[in-house]
Amino acid sequence: MKLAVTGITSGVGMRFAEVALARGHEVRGLVRDPARADARRLAGLGVTLIHGDLDATGALAELCRGASAVLHAAAQVGDQGTPEQFERVNVTGTRNVVEAAAAASVRRFVQLSSVAVYGRPAQGRVTEEWPARTIGLPYEDTKSAAERLAFARGAALGLEVTAVRPPIIYGPYDRNFMPRTLAAIRGRRFLLIDGGRAPLNVVWVDHVVDVLLLAAAHPAAAGQAFNVMDDVDARPPSVREVGEIIARAAGLPRPSLAIPQPVARALAHVIERAWKAVGAAGPAPLTPFVVTMLTRDVIYDASKAVDLLGWAPRIRAAQGLERAAREACGG
Repeated sequence: MKLAVTGITSGVGMRFAEVALARGHEVRGLVRDPARADARRLAGLGVTLIHGDLDATGALAELCRGASAVLHAAAQVGDQGTPEQFERVNVTGTRNVVEAAAAASVRRFVQLSSVAVYGRPAQGRVTEEWPARTIGLPYEDTKSAAERLAFARGAALGLEVTAVRPPIIYGPYDRNFMPRTLAAIRGRRFLLIDGGRAPLNVVWVDHVVDVLLLAAAHPAAAGQAFNVMDDVDARPPSVREVGEIIARAAGLPRPSLAIPQPVARALAHVIERAWKAVGAAGPAPLTPFVVTMLTRDVIYDASKAVDLLGWAPRIRAAQGLERAAREACGG
């Protein structure tokens, strides 16, 4: 396949390019700065780089020309940024890429979405049949809007659209979850909110890539959305278990700082405000978003990808997290 990718310098984009090239596909990627180290690495692997952004019509046209499928992986993520930034990147950017793909007569459009489209329910086993929701948070609401736009506008323009919805992603090129978790454990500030008993939905990046590649080619994927998880037939490890797995792999003391959820949430608001007031770089060490992620009794069901696409996870979360932690520590 000839694959065109936005967001190719993201963690998922980098790993997708590596795996796709290794499997014999051609890969073309949109980059804002071809001189960056990650872009140069991609070029060295054999990726054709297209210089531009999500609002560059000419660059998007060049990216999509002759492609079998477009993977739209570019996004403003997390809880940092203004509502306008989230809207411009996640919604307007998606519209621009959909339009470019249709104009280039691309057959398949794959949206790298997120379980955030479900609106962060407090509990339950969430399948793809759950409705997308808006909850007043920029990331969640714009990811939901972007996915709806991709399906609706894509269908109107004759594109076969599919969406892949991962939770927390770890593994090669992870710049968020594992580095922040290791830093929290080292600093003895990894919180076990309400004892850390809530499940933590995680997925190895290679599992995400596997499903993305199936979504780009499998006839049954057109018009469908797919959750993707490490543990399809079992409950994910709890927050406490994840902390202990990573601490053990890194040779660090296991987390023991336990506080009730109301205290954690109040503390998160104080820390976030203070972080913004002093203009500190990067995300605050604790935010209300993080507290929500660590306390929801939710499992995202990925059996649809198994049943419809024939996908099979290659590793359990406990094994994957241990290996990723060792690799992050140079082991």
